[in-house]
Amino acid sequence: MPVYRQNRLARLREALNKTDADALLVTSIHNVFYLTGFTGSSGFVLVTPERAVFITDFRYKSQSADEVKGYEVVIQKGRWTEDVAAVVRESGIKRLGFEGRDMAFDTHAALAKKLDGVELVSLKDVVEGLRIIKDEDEVARITEAIRRAESGYTENLSNIVPGVVERDASLGMEFRVRTAGSLKMAFDTIIASGYRAALPHGIASEKVMEAGETVVIDFGAEAHGYQCDMTRSGVIGGPDEKQADIYSIVLDAQARAIAAVKPGVPCKDVDAAARDYIASKGYGDYFGHGLGHGVGVEVHEAPGVSPMSEDVLAPGMVLTIEPGIYIPGWGGFRIEDMVLVTEDGCRVMTGLPKVNRF
Repeated sequence: MPVYRQNRLARLREALNKTDADALLVTSIHNVFYLTGFTGSSGFVLVTPERAVFITDFRYKSQSADEVKGYEVVIQKGRWTEDVAAVVRESGIKRLGFEGRDMAFDTHAALAKKLDGVELVSLKDVVEGLRIIKDEDEVARITEAIRRAESGYTENLSNIVPGVVERDASLGMEFRVRTAGSLKMAFDTIIASGYRAALPHGIASEKVMEAGETVVIDFGAEAHGYQCDMTRSGVIGGPDEKQADIYSIVLDAQARAIAAVKPGVPCKDVDAAARDYIASKGYGDYFGHGLGHGVGVEVHEAPGVSPMSEDVLAPGMVLTIEPGIYIPGWGGFRIEDMVLVTEDGCRVMTGLPKVNRF
């Protein structure tokens, strides 16, 4: 088992000691990947103080032998809940923690039936609490995902011109990002032009892009199981006075927020640094989403960066800073970069130029 995975397992056991459970059943496939490196679609992890067991089915027998090191590997012969029950009984577990946010009600009922006499304890964000701080291996993977996404974006700029259909430009982006090494896009690419640029999640449509329109391009790639997320926007052919003014407000708001990113700072204060500035310029009603979010195994994970967030920044967190202004019927702009929280501030991980024209 790689050292970084040994460390994750040790930290998980430390976290378990602070709960009411004797062991943890991990069912979230994202958390299974984080702990084991397994890239298949069906796998479960059971961690006790003495054992670390990985359970999957016959389809992944060879794959799990290659990917999962340092765990007892169990290949299902029946339902996976039966294998979990067998390990729980063998290990003398009396209180089994499970991921309440992930487990379906019917699965819980089936597991409870198999584990008569064992109390099932719903635990929240045990593995996610570990994932919020990235180690060197994770930062390297995210950095590679960024490189792939930025390469694809740059190569695809020739498609952001009048007469091109948004969806065709999106297809060009995916081809170039995957040519750069990504197995897939991190999410459905957003290319929203003209009035559609006022839709924060305006996934590419059949609309034809036209000169003078604002365009928002939100995209991401993956590398070795990790994701990235960034946005660039501008005007096809160059902005008019109003477009240039609003773009500058968004850009300045982002700079203020990035400057506020430091260890110990509440995430809601980072959000306020951008949100209050946008409001001071008269556009507060046109910025309605959170300023950012963590990125790693998933595109959206902790910490949250919003007015409601209770998270506090710490070294090793990777998050997006993405203020925007969206005016119905007119268009909009968003600028999004990823930052790594350091010991004394942050480092911007993304490097694409921020210009207001295509």
